Amino acid sequence: MGSGERVDRQERILDAVLRLLSEHGISGVNIRAVAREAGVGLGLVNYYYDDKASLIRAALLRIGEQDVAMVEPDPLLAPADRLRAALRRVTDPEFLTTEYLSLRLQLWSLARADAEFEEINTAAQRRYRERLALLIRAARPELSRADCTRRATDIDVLQNGLWLTALLGLDRAAIRRCVARCEEIALN
Repeated sequence: MGSGERVDRQERILDAVLRLLSEHGISGVNIRAVAREAGVGLGLVNYYYDDKASLIRAALLRIGEQDVAMVEPDPLLAPADRLRAALRRVTDPEFLTTEYLSLRLQLWSLARADAEFEEINTAAQRRYRERLALLIRAARPELSRADCTRRATDIDVLQNGLWLTALLGLDRAAIRRCVARCEEIALN
């Protein structure tokens, strides 16, 4: 088995974990259900992951990587435009689906259920805010690092609130106002 096939199988397994978390919460995740959802053998899931906790850990790490990728700067844009693009990414259609927002809710609740999961979530949020603060600093170099960090934290709170309330049916106009408010916090 080549490394590409191995990565593809692991991706399918993690996709299955995320779908099960979104649909059924942590109680819906077990090795057998993940194998069935991923369309792979039970032995293959056991080969890559020791237990339910390692499956959840891997899924949390993957979401953390996706969060950081949302604030990766586009080198083709000017600093302020890079920042605006990053702030708008949280409202991309893929992130405003019931499935994705349900998944986020499950991931937040996992942080309260297990100290290791809380540590993973906390580290991912910290990396996201650090990257966002760097984007703010690039767009507003006259601001102190502390002010950029504070602004990034305020934006993170608003964005998480946007996702939580979007799950309850937040309208597009309110979403646009939230993004505009985030841009205002970052740039003014």
